[in-house]
Amino acid sequence: MMAGIPKAWLEELNDQFSLVTDPDGRAAVLDEMAYAAHRRREVSSENLVDMLELSEAARYWALTEHEEAYHIGLFQYESWEGMGSDEPGRIIVGRTPGWGC
Repeated sequence: MMAGIPKAWLEELNDQFSLVTDPDGRAAVLDEMAYAAHRRREVSSENLVDMLELSEAARYWALTEHEEAYHIGLFQYESWEGMGSDEPGRIIVGRTPGWGC
């Protein structure tokens, strides 16, 4: 399955931090890279299908990881009410669970 898939695409697929912090965005980038490689005739139609399936599987994995990280307290949503902004909040990444921010 991995034969014929460009190394640059595989490196993007294996960038777990980017996948977990932005699952939908990274999946879109992977899909676009796959389509571009197919348009340039770097990959066959069969490899394109494999790449798109791997991209979707990576997206589902990242969504699960993100949900688990939020559940155990690694991600926290903070209100911006005191900041005077209309934005709903921000995500804090990398907090040790139970230790505050």
